[in-house]
Amino acid sequence: MQEQTISPAVLEMARALVAAGFAATSAEPANEPVPHQERRKPYRVAEVARILDVHQSTVYREIESGRLRAFRVGNRRGTLRIPADAFEDYRLRLVLAASETPDEVA
Repeated sequence: MQEQTISPAVLEMARALVAAGFAATSAEPANEPVPHQERRKPYRVAEVARILDVHQSTVYREIESGRLRAFRVGNRRGTLRIPADAFEDYRLRLVLAASETPDEVA
């Protein structure tokens, strides 16, 4: 399996999640309620971008790279949706990557 590198923008996003209190053992801040933990409805790209505080194009790049799983809804081009479990896994991987990567990026 090919190892995927983390772009500086994604690494910065991961560090922001860690700074916001997301722990490596959980994808949720310890001091906040978990309203979407039981969420069954998939996320829209705009929702994920808002939650991660990034531009929508960053989310599309993560989907295209295969780091964030999504599926297409509708005919032809349709729209993309991110399953709740895929988003939680992605955030957990970001937090783990941020904790394992030194602060200085070459």
